[in-house]
Amino acid sequence: MRQFRPLPRGDDPRWAKISEALRVLAAVAAEDLDYAKHQNGRGFSRSDSSKGHSLARLRPGAVISDASTYEDVMKMATRYRRQASKIG
Repeated sequence: MRQFRPLPRGDDPRWAKISEALRVLAAVAAEDLDYAKHQNGRGFSRSDSSKGHSLARLRPGAVISDASTYEDVMKMATRYRRQASKIG
């Protein structure tokens, strides 16, 4: 029989960091409507655009449950944190 792990509760110590990282990615994704087709200094770089939009749509529970996704979200949010602070 197949077993499913329950979604983690909000009291996980990583929850706040992940929520903030996802807000950063969502802010940058909102500025990247052209998916980096035009060089305008806004949004994700061309190489990060598709992955950045995908990660920005995730929920904290999905990020916590997968270690590689957690790493990807945190790395990309760190890379774009300064740009997001200028947006918001």
